[in-house]
Amino acid sequence: MEGQEDPLTRDAVKSGFEVTAPYEPMGDQPEAIQQLMKQLEEGDRFSILRGITGTGKTFVMSHCIAKYGQPTLILCHNKTLAAQLARELRSFLGNNAVELFVSFYNHYIPESFNEVSGRYVAKKSSINQEIDAMRHRATRALLMRQDVVVVASVSCIYGLGLPKDYMEASTTLQVGDNIEGRPDDFLSKLDSMLYINEQSDEEFGRGTYQYSLTSDECGILLWPPHEGFPMKIQLSLDSSSLSPIWKVTSIQQGHAMGHSDIDSTGLFPAKHHVMSEERLEEACLDIEEELRERVQELTKEHKFEEANRLQQRVGNDLLLLRETGFCPGGENYSRHFGQRATGEPPNTLMDYLGMNDREWLLIVDESHVTLPQLRAMYGGDRARKEKLVKHGYRLPSALDNRPLQDHEFWKTIQKGVFVSATPSKQEMEWAERKPVEMLIRPTFVPDPVIEVRPSKGQLEDLANEIRHRAKRAERTLAVTLTKRDAEDLSDYLKQQSIPTTFIHSGLNIHERADALKALQNGEVDCLVGVNLLREGLDLPQVSLVAILNADSEGFLRSDTALFQTVGRAARNVQGRAIFYANRVTDSMGRVLKETEERRQKQLLYNRLNDCSMKSTEGSSMLSIFDLLKEQIAAEQPLEVVGGKRRAVSGTKEINSFNLTSDVTVQVPAGKAHGSINIDHVPSSPGVYFWKDEYDEILYIGKAKRLRTRLKSYLTPKSKHSARIEVMIAKAKSVDFILTSSERDALLLESNLIKHHQPPYNVLLKDDISYPYICASVGDQYPRFFTTPRKEDRLTSSRYRYFGPYPDYNECNQILEAIESQYDLRAKSFMTRHGDMEHDEYQALFDEAMKDTFESTSSSKFNQLRSEFEEAAHLFDSKYNVCRDIITFSKVPGRDDSFGIVHVVQLRQGLVSGQFSYDCQIPSGMSSDEDYAAAMAHVLERQHYPSGEEAFDSRLPFFPTEILVQYDMSGITGRAVKQVIQAARKKVNASGGKKEPLAIRRAAKGGARKKSDELALKLCIENAEKAAHDKSLEAIEGSIKSSVDGTALEELQKLFDLDKKPSRIECYDISHNHGEHSVGSRVVFVDGQKEPSLYRKFNIKSVDGIDDYASLQEVISRRFKRAWVNGAGGPVADNDPWGLPDIVLIDGGPGQLNKAVEALVSQRIFPADGFYNRPTKGTKRSATVVVCSLAKGINRNKDDLYIYGSNEPINTSTDSPGLLLLRSLRDESHRFALNAHRSRRSIRKSI
Repeated sequence: MEGQEDPLTRDAVKSGFEVTAPYEPMGDQPEAIQQLMKQLEEGDRFSILRGITGTGKTFVMSHCIAKYGQPTLILCHNKTLAAQLARELRSFLGNNAVELFVSFYNHYIPESFNEVSGRYVAKKSSINQEIDAMRHRATRALLMRQDVVVVASVSCIYGLGLPKDYMEASTTLQVGDNIEGRPDDFLSKLDSMLYINEQSDEEFGRGTYQYSLTSDECGILLWPPHEGFPMKIQLSLDSSSLSPIWKVTSIQQGHAMGHSDIDSTGLFPAKHHVMSEERLEEACLDIEEELRERVQELTKEHKFEEANRLQQRVGNDLLLLRETGFCPGGENYSRHFGQRATGEPPNTLMDYLGMNDREWLLIVDESHVTLPQLRAMYGGDRARKEKLVKHGYRLPSALDNRPLQDHEFWKTIQKGVFVSATPSKQEMEWAERKPVEMLIRPTFVPDPVIEVRPSKGQLEDLANEIRHRAKRAERTLAVTLTKRDAEDLSDYLKQQSIPTTFIHSGLNIHERADALKALQNGEVDCLVGVNLLREGLDLPQVSLVAILNADSEGFLRSDTALFQTVGRAARNVQGRAIFYANRVTDSMGRVLKETEERRQKQLLYNRLNDCSMKSTEGSSMLSIFDLLKEQIAAEQPLEVVGGKRRAVSGTKEINSFNLTSDVTVQVPAGKAHGSINIDHVPSSPGVYFWKDEYDEILYIGKAKRLRTRLKSYLTPKSKHSARIEVMIAKAKSVDFILTSSERDALLLESNLIKHHQPPYNVLLKDDISYPYICASVGDQYPRFFTTPRKEDRLTSSRYRYFGPYPDYNECNQILEAIESQYDLRAKSFMTRHGDMEHDEYQALFDEAMKDTFESTSSSKFNQLRSEFEEAAHLFDSKYNVCRDIITFSKVPGRDDSFGIVHVVQLRQGLVSGQFSYDCQIPSGMSSDEDYAAAMAHVLERQHYPSGEEAFDSRLPFFPTEILVQYDMSGITGRAVKQVIQAARKKVNASGGKKEPLAIRRAAKGGARKKSDELALKLCIENAEKAAHDKSLEAIEGSIKSSVDGTALEELQKLFDLDKKPSRIECYDISHNHGEHSVGSRVVFVDGQKEPSLYRKFNIKSVDGIDDYASLQEVISRRFKRAWVNGAGGPVADNDPWGLPDIVLIDGGPGQLNKAVEALVSQRIFPADGFYNRPTKGTKRSATVVVCSLAKGINRNKDDLYIYGSNEPINTSTDSPGLLLLRSLRDESHRFALNAHRSRRSIRKSI
C-alpha cells in the first residue's frame, strides 16, 4: 500500500457508475429498467416503479442509477431498512460510493416544555460516533465525487450547515507540500476546523488530534470524523532553504493492522456547522440584537420571569460561543450562523447534492410510508419549539432550526422515482404516466395463496400449521394487533412446545435483530410481530404468514398493510397466507381479489415461457444490526466488579457505585438453565444480573436472599410474566453482587437499572406523582395495570384505583403476585383468541380483585397491598403540598448542650429534601422552650437565608406551612417568618404576590391529626438517625487532615495565592436510588469541617443520569448566588454563598472542564494562566482556584489537576496539602451517602 492516494482524493474526478452484480436482469426487470429510463430521459419529473415483493426493485434501481449517471439520494423511512438497502446497493455498485446518512442519535429526548405541568425538559441525547462518521463520509463523497449514492432516512431534511463553508474550511495535504507558516499555524487551522486538541489518550477520539513538537519536527496524530482510524501527519523543517520552510514529509492512513503511507489526503472539518471567527462574531451580534428585542416584547407583556430566564440562558450561550466557538443547543442559532432571513429554509443534505447547480436524482423507497413521514416532520417540530419560545427558553430564531417543510423539500427535487408495491394516491397523482409494473419475480415464484379461516379454534389451527412447516424446515410469521398480544401468543406457542419468539417496537435494535436471526437460522419456528413484519424484510425461509384479527378494519389491517404483510411469504415456493377472520372486510376483499389476479398472470407467464419456480437463495444470515456494522460499533457489555462498574474489552469506565463490602460472582449457564449450580450462592442481600450469550445484561433485580430468589427463576413450575419468561429463555449466565444490607441492594439495583436500562426491566418515567394500581373493571376484558397517577376525568364505573404506592417496584410486586396466582394475562389472551369463555375469565378476575383489594382477611395479597398503601396517608394528604417539618434531637454520647436540628421538606407529598444542622444550647437549659429557640436560631441564621432558587416551580424551596415539634409561636415564630419572606424576595427578584406562611404544631384532632403525626414521626426518626451518625463520627474521631497551617501553606504555594486559603469547597455528583442525581457541597474553613455550610442540590434540569450536565447545573446554581442581586458585586465573605478561595471537583479533567464552563457562565474565572479571560463587557467578575482530584492509575494515588493541564500537578501522594484535599473529597462522599440513606430511610419508614 506504499505511496497510495486517499481514495476520495484519487476519485475526485471520477463520474461513471458501473453495475458489478454477477447476474443479469430477469423476469420483469429488463422491461422496467427500459421504461424508467425512457421516462427519465424524456423529462418526466416523477415516475413510479410499482413492483410486488421479491421482484428485485433494488436491482432495477441500481441499473437506472448507473444509466442516469448522476448523484442519487435514496430516501427510506427508517435507518434499519436504509442500512439494508445501502448494503444491497454496495453489492450492485461495487466501484462507486454508496454512503449511508441517517440520524446519528442512539438516544434522543428533545428539548420541550409542558404547559400543563410547567415542566421543562432539557435536550438529552447520545451521539453514535460511528454513524456520525458515515454522515461525514456521505457529505465528503458528495463534494469530491460524481458517482455517489446516498441512502438516507428522513433525518436528511434537518439543518446541516452550509456546504460552501464546509468546503472552504477543508484542506488538501500532499507529501512534499510546504505549509503556510509554522506548525503552530497548521494546528490553528485544525482548531478553526473544530478539531479539539486532546492530549489525553482516554478522551482521544474522532474530531480530535494530538501533537508533539520539537525544533525541527512536528508529529500529529489526527482522527478525522469520517475515518475508522486516526492518521499520522509528519511535518519537518527544511533547513536547506534560505528561510525556514516546513514541509509535509509523510502521511499515513490508519487501518485495522496499523498505518500505511499515502501520497495525499483531503481534510474536512470535524463538524458540519463550521464558520470563520468573523462570521461567528457577526452571528453573536445578531443574537444579541434579537435578544434585546425579545426581552422588550416579554417585558411589555409583563412576562418578567420569562424575560429574565431568556436573558440568562442566551447570555450564557453567547459567552460560551465567544470563548469556545460552540455551546450546548447551538443549533438553535443556526439562522444567525447561516445569515438566513426569518423563515428561510435551512441548509440540508440536498444542498450538498445540488452544489454548483449539479443535477441529481431522488428515489423514494417504500414511498407509501416515507412521504407521510416527510409531511409530518415540520409540524411536530414547530409545535414543540413554539412553547419553548413562548416561555422564554429560546429565541424566536430557534423556530428556523427545523426540518424542511413539505413544499420546500419538493422545490429542491428535479427528478424523482417512487418505489413501492402499494403506491398511495399522492404518488399516483404526481406521476405523469402510469406506474412501471413489476409482477414477475426473477425466481418466477407466484404470489402466495390466501385462505380465510374462522377465528374459532385459530390458536390450535395455527399451532398445527407451524408444526407442519417446521417438518420441512420452513418458518412462519404470525401477526397480531398489539404488542401485548404478540407477547402472549409467543408465550402460548412455547407452551405448545413450539420454539417461538416475538418482535415489536418495544424491543431495541439488538433484540429485533436477534429475533430475526433466530428465525433465519432455525432457532425458532415462528416469529410473532405487529407492524415490523411488513416492508423490506428478506426472509425466504418463511412459507406461511398468519394474520390474526384480519377483519379488524383499520391502519394495521388496511389493504396496503395486508398486501405488504402477505408479501413476506412471496419468496418461498410453498408460500401461503392465512387470514383468521369471521367476516371479509373491504380491505380483505381487495387484497384477495388482486392477489389472485396477479397469481394467475404469474402462473400463465411461467407456462408460456417454460419457467421453473425456485425459492430465493442467499438470504443474509446477518442480523439487521449487523447491516450497520460499518456505521455502529458493537456495544460492549458492562461488568460489575468489586462495587465498581467498568466496561469490558478496554472500554471506558462509566460510573462507580461505592459499596465497600460488595463482592461480584458469576454463575455460568450450560445448555439448559437446570445446569446452573447455585448451591454456593449465599442467602445474603444483593443484586443479580441475568445475561445473554453476548454477556449483555438482560435483567437486573435485587433480593433479600439471593439463593432463594435465583432458585425461583430456575424452578420448572415457577410462574412468571411473559416478559420474564422470554428473558429466562435468552439468559445464559447470572452474575450477582453481595451487599451489606437489603437497603444497599435496593440503592444499587436502582442505580444499575437507571444506567444500563436492561430490556426486560420496566423502565420508569421520572415524575413527581406516586403510582397507582388501576383495575379496568368496565372493560370487556378487565385487567390490572400500573398508572402514574389517578385520572379524575375517567369514570369510576370503568376504572378503580388503589394506592398510591411509594414506588413502581411495590406496584410490580403486587401485580406479579396476582399474576403468579391467577395467570390473568394468559387467561385473557385465551378468552379473546382461544377457547376460554368470557364468564369464566370474568369470575377469575373478580376473585383476584376481591382477594387482593376488597377482602379484610389476612391473605398474603391483602397484607402486601396494605403494607404499601400505608404511604397513602402521607403522600396523598392535601396538607403535605408544601410544608417543612422541623424537629430537634440530642446527640447520644455528647453533653446535653449539643443537638441536631433536622428539616424535612414535603412537596406534593414528596420528600424533596432533608437538612441537618448542629446546634448548641446553654448548659442546663433543656425545656421545650429552649429546644424551640434552638430550632428558630438555626432556621433564621442558616437554613432559610441560604434557600435555593426555585428552578422548578412545582417544588419550591420555601414552604407555605411549617410543622414544628416544639411550639414556636409569638416573637420567635414572627422572626422566622420575616427571615423566610426576606429570603424568598431575594431569590425571586422579579417580585410577585406575597405567599401565605403558617407555623404550627401537630393537630390533636380532626382531619389533620393523622397526617401531622405521620409527618412528625418521619422527621423525628430521621433526626434521631442523623444524631446517631453524629455520635459515631465523634467516636471515630475527626477526619485526618493537617489543620495546623502546614497544609494551607502548601496549597498557597501550589496555587500561587497571595495568602493562605481559608474557605475550600468540594462538589460531587452522586445518584439518589436511581431516580435522579444529587449534587453535594462540602466546605472546610481554615482546614476544618464547617457542616453548617454543607448543601445538597437536587438536580432539576437534567433528565436521567448525566454527571457532566448535573455538575454544570450545580456549579451554575451555587455561584449565581455569589452575587448581590442588582448591585453587581459579590456577597459578603461570611455569607453562606460567599466566594471560596479554592473549588475542588471530585473527578478528572472532564469534570473539571465542565465545572469551569459553569463558572464562566456566572462570570467567575479560574485563577491560572490557561484561561483567556475576556476583558470587554465584563460588568462583574471574580477568580477562584479550580482544581479536581481523581484516582490515578495506581488506586492508592490521587492525581490533582488544574484547568488547562492534562497532567497531574502534584508530585507527592501524601503531602499535607493533598491530604487535606483528599479529606475534603472523602467528606463529600460521606455526606452524599448519608443523604441517600436518609432518603431511602424515609421511603421505607413511610
